[in-house]
Amino acid sequence: MILVQNEKGVTLLEVLLSITILSIILLSIMNVFPQMGMMNEHNEAKSQGVNEAKRVLVNWKASEEVVDFLQDPAPANRPMGYKREDTTYYYFQTLEQPFDVYIKIKKNTDLHSAPSKAHLVEIKLLKDHRTVSETYGYITIGE
Repeated sequence: MILVQNEKGVTLLEVLLSITILSIILLSIMNVFPQMGMMNEHNEAKSQGVNEAKRVLVNWKASEEVVDFLQDPAPANRPMGYKREDTTYYYFQTLEQPFDVYIKIKKNTDLHSAPSKAHLVEIKLLKDHRTVSETYGYITIGE
């Protein structure tokens, strides 16, 4: 029997092992891509919510209707979206597609200076009953 000294080919076993190892590596990498896509979608929704919350805050701070209501909180002066009040806050709710917007305005001023009053405004955006973004600011009323 003669032994071949120079084997330059690849055996079937080596081919199968290399394909198996490459398949395992590719499958583990492919599982990362859907997770990255979900994270991108989540981050996009979050940044959209933050921008929308800031826009709502700016609109409410600039609203003459809200300023008039805080100066004279009579039922005739209530802004759109008024829901209720308690001893500390006025509560409002609006819909800014695709978000439900909940707004809370503090009745008493946080600023105790003579020329102006600052009322705390808290804005919460919900989408599918989950909080997307929260922000706050102050409505300043000059007297």
